[in-house]
Amino acid sequence: MSMPRTGIFTALIAVSLAATSLLVNSKSERGMVPVRLASKSLAVAVNEVTVAQWQACVENQACDAVAAPGPDAPVRPVTGVNWFDVQAYIAWVNAAEGRRFRLPTVDEWRLISRKLGQAKRKPLFDDPRMAWAANYGQEDTPGGPVRPQGAWSTSNDGIHDLDGNVWEWTASCTSAAQDPTRCAAMHVMGAHDAVMSVFVRDPASGGCATGKPPTHIGFRLVEDLP
Repeated sequence: MSMPRTGIFTALIAVSLAATSLLVNSKSERGMVPVRLASKSLAVAVNEVTVAQWQACVENQACDAVAAPGPDAPVRPVTGVNWFDVQAYIAWVNAAEGRRFRLPTVDEWRLISRKLGQAKRKPLFDDPRMAWAANYGQEDTPGGPVRPQGAWSTSNDGIHDLDGNVWEWTASCTSAAQDPTRCAAMHVMGAHDAVMSVFVRDPASGGCATGKPPTHIGFRLVEDLP
């Protein structure tokens, strides 16, 4: 039995309104704070991109469905996204909102998180040839399920969860001289530095190039300020 034409129109309008609502919510909840770095200022997202914000991209058919929405979607960081997923989201949100969001570089991320006061441990080796293993086994890797935004610490700039159990993709390739769009592995930042294959969505499945594997992978947006 086919649906009456009026029913089809009603369903299409409902879907359109739902997608619009998701987009409006994603924009209103995208709090940004200015952070002064060494030689410039960035607007940095207070929170990592959430499941609800990602779902707006899914509803507009610009992103893959990688997470079930659920009742905590507006406050739960989206995870299980690889490098290409993140680039698709950034392209969509910039077109939808008329912005110039991007990922922070690894150096910018370190400066953004500089006020967390993370303890420095003595390296296991002083030999530069062993630098890759100097901190092996010493990194903190918070475990457990993904927590709602704000569950971890807050920096002096008001940024949440930089030291949480969701690591964040950066714009920095493992080789500084390599084009990031052709890079095989990128820096992901969190409670410790790590390097991940651009294809990895779930760190538990492997793909970590250095250090302990992250617990979860998501991302945070930044935008250059004049």
